Amino acid sequence: MKQLLLAIAKAGMRLLYLLFRPLQVRNKVVMLSRESDTPPIDFVLLQEELARIAPETEVVMLCRKQTRRTNPITYCLFLVRNLYHIATASVAVTDTYSIPLCVLRHKPELKIVQIWHAVGAVKQFSYQCLDRPGGHSSAMAEQMAMHRNYDYILCPSEATRHIYARAFDTPEERILPLGMPRIDYIQRPDPDIRERYLAQRPRLRGRTIALYLPTFREGVDEGVRAMVEAASGRPEVALLVKPHPLSRFELPEENRTARGWSTYDLMKVCDVVVTDYSAASLEASLLHKPVYFYLFDKERYVETQGLNIDPEQELPLACFRRADQLLEAAALGGYDLAALEDFRARYIETAGRNNTADIAAFLCTLLPERFQTSLVRGEREHSAP
Repeated sequence: MKQLLLAIAKAGMRLLYLLFRPLQVRNKVVMLSRESDTPPIDFVLLQEELARIAPETEVVMLCRKQTRRTNPITYCLFLVRNLYHIATASVAVTDTYSIPLCVLRHKPELKIVQIWHAVGAVKQFSYQCLDRPGGHSSAMAEQMAMHRNYDYILCPSEATRHIYARAFDTPEERILPLGMPRIDYIQRPDPDIRERYLAQRPRLRGRTIALYLPTFREGVDEGVRAMVEAASGRPEVALLVKPHPLSRFELPEENRTARGWSTYDLMKVCDVVVTDYSAASLEASLLHKPVYFYLFDKERYVETQGLNIDPEQELPLACFRRADQLLEAAALGGYDLAALEDFRARYIETAGRNNTADIAAFLCTLLPERFQTSLVRGEREHSAP
């Protein structure tokens, strides 16, 4: 029944899209996300850079998170807006799977670029884990044309390029190591950010602040409870837990983060970052702070989801199965930052570049020639991907 409903919905969307296809393509970049209701930092930075180098190019952001509580009527209206802007855009950028971008047949002029919502891929995803407990079914992937129609997929390193080729089921030549805008944001200095945070949470002063970023999965609450309990016996450590948006578990007030603070900003505030199978470990490595891995359920996770990067092989001294031992190590210090730098250099090769400027310039080369400046045309001739 579910597949039948999906087939009907797809047919209806394709029929509606035919009404928009005759519309003229404009000098427009449309950015689509299902990660949140607000534009992600990648989109914000790209919009700012495009406004600087190509002010005549229109940028439209379409960001809407779909949940079980989403109103179907308002979501359908939002989808109609998607279809209109996609049909009239020259370039489309997405940071996740986008139904209209992947299942519809688009004009040849439209170029679609995937900038994945995580820096790298510690865990396996998409086509790597089909028909496993942590992934989708092969039938669903085929029916919904999962991650099809991309002209280019951006990544931060050659090592990640090989991983993405398997995860997105696409040839490596379509994957370009141009980095991601959020790499620039994470590395942007903000010397007063910790003091601003402590002004809201003065009880954290003088303590080692450990930020725990657990991956969404079944049984994650087991690890969170153990970490909270271990931290309660170490008054010198202040444990802050930032759950994945899809996770549902209760936290004591003292372990909650203040509202309005993004994960990237909290990384700048804390002294150490604790995670597990999340790309947050790669992102945090850009800040040259200790990164620890809490792998209490590793065997189960490998079986249900799978790993591209094994933390116990990459940074064995930073990996722990017990929360109390991890927090003791965090409190004592003595972290091997040189090993972390090797880890970062292997999986994020664009840390020393202006990722945002490089990507914005690349997007401009994808615009139809009639919309390009003479400078962009020249760059396109000499450095076409």
